[in-house]
Parts: sequence; C-alpha cells; structure tokens
Amino acid sequence: MDATRTTPHLEETIDGFEKQKIKDIKTIFSEFITIEMLFHGKTLEVYIAAYQNIQKIDEEDLEVSRHSLYPQDYSSRLDIVRANSKSPLQRSLSAKCVSGTGQWVAISSSRGIFLTQGSNPCLLY
Repeated sequence: MDATRTTPHLEETIDGFEKQKIKDIKTIFSEFITIEMLFHGKTLEVYIAAYQNIQKIDEEDLEVSRHSLYPQDYSSRLDIVRANSKSPLQRSLSAKCVSGTGQWVAISSSRGIFLTQGSNPCLLY
C-alpha cells in the first residue's frame, strides 16, 4: 500500500521537475537569442552607416586628402601644424623651432610630430 501511495507522488515530483527544467531551458535560450539579435542588429547598423559613408566619398574628397597629405611646400605643412596646435606652449615651441635659419623638415612618428633641421629635432606635439 505504501508503494501505491508514493508512486503518484513520485510521478508528480518528476513532472514538476521536468516542467521547471523545460521552463528554465526556454528562459535561458530566449535570453541568449535576444542578446544575439541585439548584437547582430547593432552590427547591421554599423555596417549600414559604413556603407552610407563609403557611398558619400567622391573624387573631391580624394583631392582634399591628397593635398593634406602632400602639401606644396614645408611652410604649408607647418601652417597646418600650427593651426592644429592646442596650447600656447605648443605654439611658442613651434615658433622657437622655426626661428633658426635653413629649411625645416616635418617628421611624423608615433610619439608626435617633429621638425628637424639637420641634427636639431623639435617636438611640436
């Protein structure tokens, strides 16, 4: 008689456990899929913006880029550097660097932009 009473109770416990397991798995996968959809949605937004920006590029932009990379002479490059200088200290440094005689050459490196005249380098920024 004990076996007949405990069997339905055991079946109910197993059914409850299985229902909870299915509910938990459904919740976990639903959250995972939602997160993945959000990630890929944001990625798609970035790709769309990149595509639109690429479509806006024209030959005039190439000319502007080419002229900014290869100015006509060193003085125009120096003017660009001075215009982009952010502090009075940097402006005074660039003025001190140019005050010598001879032709200065601008060198760009990972540590900043340098002007050099022979063996006399001067850090601009």
